[in-house]
Amino acid sequence: MLKNKSIFLFCLLLIMFSIVMVACNKTEDSTSKQQNNENKEEKVTRVVKTIHGDIEIPSKPKRIVVDGYLPTLLLLDEKPVGATDSDLENIHIQNLVTGIDSIGENSKEKILELNPDLIISANSENSAFEDFSKIAPTIIIPYETYKDAHEEVTAFGEMLGKEKQAQEWLASFDTKIEEQREKIKKVISANETVSIFGAYNKDFYIYGDGIYRGGQAIYKQLQLTPPEKIKKELIDTGDTFKQISFEALNDYAGDYIFLDQSYGGKLDKKNSMWNSMDAVKNDRVFDLDPKRFWPYDPISVLAQSEEIADLLVSKNQEK
Repeated sequence: MLKNKSIFLFCLLLIMFSIVMVACNKTEDSTSKQQNNENKEEKVTRVVKTIHGDIEIPSKPKRIVVDGYLPTLLLLDEKPVGATDSDLENIHIQNLVTGIDSIGENSKEKILELNPDLIISANSENSAFEDFSKIAPTIIIPYETYKDAHEEVTAFGEMLGKEKQAQEWLASFDTKIEEQREKIKKVISANETVSIFGAYNKDFYIYGDGIYRGGQAIYKQLQLTPPEKIKKELIDTGDTFKQISFEALNDYAGDYIFLDQSYGGKLDKKNSMWNSMDAVKNDRVFDLDPKRFWPYDPISVLAQSEEIADLLVSKNQEK
């Protein structure tokens, strides 16, 4: 009898223990699910450091409006709902802009109609930030913030949580750029120099390795050699352009010259000083199409690098 009672008590304790364990497991499952939900909620937004301090933005924005950085969003598979006319007119991305609405040149009314959840703009005026911030979280990235395609694509990849896409695109970019460098090495020596001149309205300019007139493609990506004066006065100092007199152009002339003529600007090609330059005498002057060489985004820089390489190879094959 005593033995049966002991067995009964043992079984009862075992059952009670099992009930307690099941209850504990359910509590742990419930706590785990709650923590997972909290983690998911934490990832709904992210904080981005900007010139206006830390800005909280959606982790996965669905309705972006952009000014100045449309191509960079597109290469990361982010299609904005709206962009400026100047962005949409970029000749290098015409196959990618279908379905993106125009906001003119930052029309507040048009931006409001699109109901964005994130605005990205290059407009650094305080009034722009104040106006845009009333509509949606706004990130201002002033012109020339990024020094090259790598900086820009990497920064946008981190901002939008698309680091992998950014790395993959840049790997492809580097491969294509290296191919262009190899092409050029076959026709131009490292000692031969290249200049970028501009006739803009009534003024004359020289350009460095920044966002103007294909400078990044020519000097940073293709690694073509600038004349010493351009290197010292622009590239070494970080300046991206310099206004000079027409007569001073000869002091900055390289063995090859790329020439931009815009907004009514015209260079007198009959002038004796112009015709005294070696690049002119050797027929090594290339006119730049503003539509192709004014954009400075990563997609455009790649296209410009390929075009410059083709021009140089083609010119030297004519000999």
